Amino acid sequence: MTKWMVTLVLGLALSTQHAQARRLGNVEQGYWFDAPEHWSLAHPDFTMISTSGASLSESFIPPQDAPSLQQISKTAGMIALIGADYQETREKFSLQGEDWNAMVTVFIEPRRTQKPQRHVLQMVTEHQGRFRLFYLAVPSQEWLQGPESVRQLLLALRFE
Repeated sequence: MTKWMVTLVLGLALSTQHAQARRLGNVEQGYWFDAPEHWSLAHPDFTMISTSGASLSESFIPPQDAPSLQQISKTAGMIALIGADYQETREKFSLQGEDWNAMVTVFIEPRRTQKPQRHVLQMVTEHQGRFRLFYLAVPSQEWLQGPESVRQLLLALRFE
């Protein structure tokens, strides 16, 4: 295969992936995710669901006196451990998107009867001095088999 054919095939593959993305978000809050087509908006207050059983939603952040991304992430993590009974995984990483930064902490959701186990990614974002908290719950098998695709969904966050 010649070099120009490889370039053409890669270009077509990338444009096809981009064409399949759907813009789902919260217009009132000024953000959206360029999500793959198997995701849909389930509630007007912004909850996205996937055909795989994953869900992504925004949550309330308690007011902070001297907020920083690290402090809010730590506080939200403690609330998740105590209030939602999540299990700690010690997995943490930072993300950087278009004009925003984030801290992500990975938890395991308590086992629910008749539902597959899920990993929950808590993402605290900072955009222009404003903080937001998102929870992405994905089937554990999906997280363990391919965490990069899950990270790509989080990186698809956009602000107006």
